[in-house]
Amino acid sequence: MKAFESFVHTSFAGALGWTLFHSLWQGAIAAAALALVLSIARSPRIRYACAALAMIAILAGVVVTLIWMIPEPSRPFATPIVLPAAAPLAGGISTAASGRLKMSEIVPWLTPLWIAGVIVFYLRAVASWASARRLRRTGVCLAPEAWQCRLSALADRLLGVTASVSLLESSIAAAPVVIGFLRPVILTPVGMLAGMPASQIECILLHELAHIRRADYLANLLQTAAESLLFYNPAIWWISHVIRVERENCCDDLVVSADGDAHDYATALSALAENRLTTAALPANGGALVNRIRRLLYPETASPSFLMPLFSAGLVVLVTAVAATAWQSAPPAARQIAQAQSTRPALPPAAAPAVPELETPWRKWLNEDVTYIITDAERDAFGRLQTDDEREE
Repeated sequence: MKAFESFVHTSFAGALGWTLFHSLWQGAIAAAALALVLSIARSPRIRYACAALAMIAILAGVVVTLIWMIPEPSRPFATPIVLPAAAPLAGGISTAASGRLKMSEIVPWLTPLWIAGVIVFYLRAVASWASARRLRRTGVCLAPEAWQCRLSALADRLLGVTASVSLLESSIAAAPVVIGFLRPVILTPVGMLAGMPASQIECILLHELAHIRRADYLANLLQTAAESLLFYNPAIWWISHVIRVERENCCDDLVVSADGDAHDYATALSALAENRLTTAALPANGGALVNRIRRLLYPETASPSFLMPLFSAGLVVLVTAVAATAWQSAPPAARQIAQAQSTRPALPPAAAPAVPELETPWRKWLNEDVTYIITDAERDAFGRLQTDDEREE
């Protein structure tokens, strides 16, 4: 327990805690910018790229903030002097200082909570990966040779698919799905190849090949890793949802460009829904099927389905609230001095101890850090010190 508390009170735990705190408003700004782009852009490729850039920007912001927050070894820090507790000052200074101390004490505890959450989410990701491995190896059989040959022909039609792709029928999979990156496999539910028209099956297989061409399996793994690292940030989950939706739309567009018949592909998606195969996507829950069909049939009337006005208003409120909290938790030095001057009773001229002019950081430490707790005798004794070593001691 003591080791745990010692870790919480380290400078690294404090820096990481403040980094997690600041990442909330950074994520809100990135999500607000993405919401603006989504309200303007219509191309799924542009929307997908912007969503991926928004997620990368949040991750980069976390790294930069953490580097900025970690104290540099050469940065001078004055060793705090243990002094008797001073009487509360008039005018509410002690209340404000107490509030700041409480905030600085709470934030480092975010670090162990974040570590525990990351472990839980990564364990969940590992379990999902193991489940995918089991899906690939259990209850599967090779698809008929005719469909294997047709899959190779479809890969040639969809330029860019150079990997050797296997087609398997699965008694476990509920929907067509791609598993693997280096040696990709397409799993189809048992009976789908025999129970649907060949033209519709080709559309579904083209969609899965589009995922392979775009390396979406690897992208999804990286996306899951980012979600696990920033699981506490609502903006990450919303951006991740946008990425998955636009990923499906990008693959739909590739199918239409290769096959040339959007109506036939929309019919294939409807047939999947009727057969209780909820989606033809990687992963199986990606995208809203009705919105995808509507977008294929009526592309000119398709509109963003992300509740832009409501979400943008929520982001503005979140950014404002977090910024106000950060301002109140760490007011600038000038604001502290102004508060002290307006509320602290002035000492008579004769009673004020004579303190020589000191260079920073000693002047800042004396006039800001300990100004509310140091006594006049201690201030006078500190002023008579001659060297920096004495002042540090």
